[in-house]
Amino acid sequence: MQLNFFRALANVLGLTWARVRSDFLSHSWVTITLGITVTALMFVPEADNYLRFDRAAIIEEGEWWRTFTAVFVHSSWDHYLWNIIVLLASSLVCEQINRRAFVIYLIAVITITAAYKLILTAPGHISLGFSGVASGTFVLLLVLIIAEGYRTRDFWMMMVTAVIFALFSAHELGFFGSESGWEMLTGHSIDAMPGKKTKPAHILGMITGLVVGLAYLITSAIKAKAYKS
Repeated sequence: MQLNFFRALANVLGLTWARVRSDFLSHSWVTITLGITVTALMFVPEADNYLRFDRAAIIEEGEWWRTFTAVFVHSSWDHYLWNIIVLLASSLVCEQINRRAFVIYLIAVITITAAYKLILTAPGHISLGFSGVASGTFVLLLVLIIAEGYRTRDFWMMMVTAVIFALFSAHELGFFGSESGWEMLTGHSIDAMPGKKTKPAHILGMITGLVVGLAYLITSAIKAKAYKS
């Protein structure tokens, strides 16, 4: 059993980079499409007002598209920049490792988050942004790396990735660190309320990413066992 986490992680990233270099577009088209869409909408006047989640507009005016378009628009360039960084850093690698799991996650998290907002939020609830999806994508990425560690029998890789997951979850839940990631990097807040805030959309994203990732991990283990037998 290999116990060198960094060497194992380098192997995973090396395989990913090899696929990116060999055929970037075919292996990354979902992430590229998301990035182009999110970026293009930043230049469309009033896009955030017409596409953001607005519970009153959806229910009273029938503007149902807001249910699914809210994740693609952002309130400011800071908001956009932070989310696009996370998108490219985690979604790209997720897609390289397993596109099917990544696409299933995207469909599930957008649907579940929309249902939550429609059913459980206040009548005047308004929200927008990709951060909830991005939080879950990072969790999915960690589980996929754990799955790679399981496949290669790399115990250290699985343990260190699990610790990263625990620290990230504690931070998102408000138990670890008082600043958001953007505040740590830039020294100022994305919105008018500085400090780390526990957001239901982030938690839903993380839970969805965890469930999809575990389903992939269990399925991979069953397939591997069946192959050996």
